[in-house]
Amino acid sequence: MSKHVVTLVKLLVVAGLMWIVFRTIPFADTLLRKADHAAKEQREQVEILGSWQADPLRYRGQDGVDREIHLGPQADGTVIAVDPAIQTYWRGLDGWLFALGAACYFVTALIAGARWWWLLRATGTDVSLWETLRFTWIGIFFNTAMPGSTGGDVVKAVYIMKRCPGHRVQVMVSVIVDRVLGLGSLALLGAIVVLFALDRFTSIAIAIWSVILGVGLLGTFAFSKRLRALIRLNTLLQKLPPKLGHVLRLVDQAVFAYRSHKWVIVGSLVTGVANHVVSVLGVYLLGEAMGVGLPPLEYFALIPIVNIVSAVPLMPNGWGIGEWLYGGLFATYGATYLGGGAVAEAAMSTRGVALSLLYRIHLTCWSFLGGVFVLLEKDRVTQADLQREQALEEQEDAAAAREGADAGMEPPDARG
Repeated sequence: MSKHVVTLVKLLVVAGLMWIVFRTIPFADTLLRKADHAAKEQREQVEILGSWQADPLRYRGQDGVDREIHLGPQADGTVIAVDPAIQTYWRGLDGWLFALGAACYFVTALIAGARWWWLLRATGTDVSLWETLRFTWIGIFFNTAMPGSTGGDVVKAVYIMKRCPGHRVQVMVSVIVDRVLGLGSLALLGAIVVLFALDRFTSIAIAIWSVILGVGLLGTFAFSKRLRALIRLNTLLQKLPPKLGHVLRLVDQAVFAYRSHKWVIVGSLVTGVANHVVSVLGVYLLGEAMGVGLPPLEYFALIPIVNIVSAVPLMPNGWGIGEWLYGGLFATYGATYLGGGAVAEAAMSTRGVALSLLYRIHLTCWSFLGGVFVLLEKDRVTQADLQREQALEEQEDAAAAREGADAGMEPPDARG
């Protein structure tokens, strides 16, 4: 299957997921009236005037008349609530909180670039911190602003390869280790946070700690020569399908490349946790600017899950997947803060999707800084450079396949 077909399939899946998400999202402000818990709420489509959090709430009815109303229990026993449209949440953004949240993302990109520079230096790659930060932003640009299957990790790696000829393996290894440490530190942050509310996040705690324990066990086998020999790791890798086996051999090579740099690994992991704290804080501030209404602990428990799943390269930059997760998790764990019930779940789902879209749009705007660096770069990565890298990967895959076939063949005299 060609890359164009794969990209088209991914885009169609994203479109399908976005359609599923958006068909449940209100695009018109609605007042909800409910006589008691057993009664079905009455819905009235309105236009909110000013802030949807104001008390009293100002709105314009379908008859064109402007009114004011206090939300909550009424004198006659009726309860009145409001379900704002997704655009109403955005319209009422707090500018200062949004700016602080946006600044947090800028800081996380700088920390991530500095961590990658540290990993590159550990393998003897002679590249400056400024160059690494510049290439990091270029990678962000290709990850967020450009469609297609070429990831930002590949592009920024090729930039480093052109800057440091002869260090191809070291650069690819550093990219893999950087990505693994990034996801590992994100999982570690979520695993620590859920311990403070096990009664609410039991299923999340079980899932995330199972992943961490599994990865830790694999890491133990990867670093231990005795255990590697016991399970015959090299033989197992040779028996895998060529492409998967090649990727896992790169990971294995990455592990051994940093085997003598354990403190770099530990320092990068700790730095990654701190970086993700800033990242989640940024999302929390965006949520506060929008008026989502979730306490900080919920963000630090839920956002790592969203980011881990969105990082799996199934969809372009996680579009569709992120909105589905934000809407579902915010509805499940956030409805209690709006009083619970189906109406609260629907409202919190809308807020989750609105926050996800706001976060991705603001991230895309930041990525244009990487686009500026692409324009200013004298020795740009071209399509020919990417094709050359792809050709090398295919040659290595073919060589790995031949090695696996040769390893599976017995000598003629042994077969009798």
